Amino acid sequence: VAQKSVPVTLHAIGNVEPYTSVAVKARVDGQIVAVRFREGDEVRQGAVLFEIDRRPFDAQLAQAQANLLKDQALLAHARDQDRRYKDLLERKFISADAYAQMKTNVATAEATTRADEAAMAGIRLQLDYCTIRAPITGYAGKIQIQEGNLVKANDTNPLVVINQVVPINVAFSVPEQSLSSV
Repeated sequence: VAQKSVPVTLHAIGNVEPYTSVAVKARVDGQIVAVRFREGDEVRQGAVLFEIDRRPFDAQLAQAQANLLKDQALLAHARDQDRRYKDLLERKFISADAYAQMKTNVATAEATTRADEAAMAGIRLQLDYCTIRAPITGYAGKIQIQEGNLVKANDTNPLVVINQVVPINVAFSVPEQSLSSV
């Protein structure tokens, strides 16, 4: 007879679960024009999964750029008038109130220009959202919405679910009477 450590073996049923699971959704409305993976593929973080039609957003960006150019021209004109009116005010040819109106016009044109720049930044962000990328590295599940379908931003149904399985979780239960052995 010898004294030594003996392993305890318990049999239990366990469930294998992904370490992380992400439901991928669209952030803009549009038509899916490309699906760049297949169900079950391993996808790397940052890989392109879906592409949404960019043309409506390209048109909005062009319109916003035109508005910015128009408002920049108005701002340049307002600044020129401000310089002229400042000279006229110094010579006492106009009232201080008339000059104040010119200053207001310049401030309004500057604010409008900044608003146009912000609108363009928002549209560029929406253009970026037209390319849907994998947020994590993992395996793609079933593609829920195929190429050609219309999607809505933050729709209840995901486009695909990606499961990260490296590392992986295993959950199991041990009977209470085996607790002292564990």
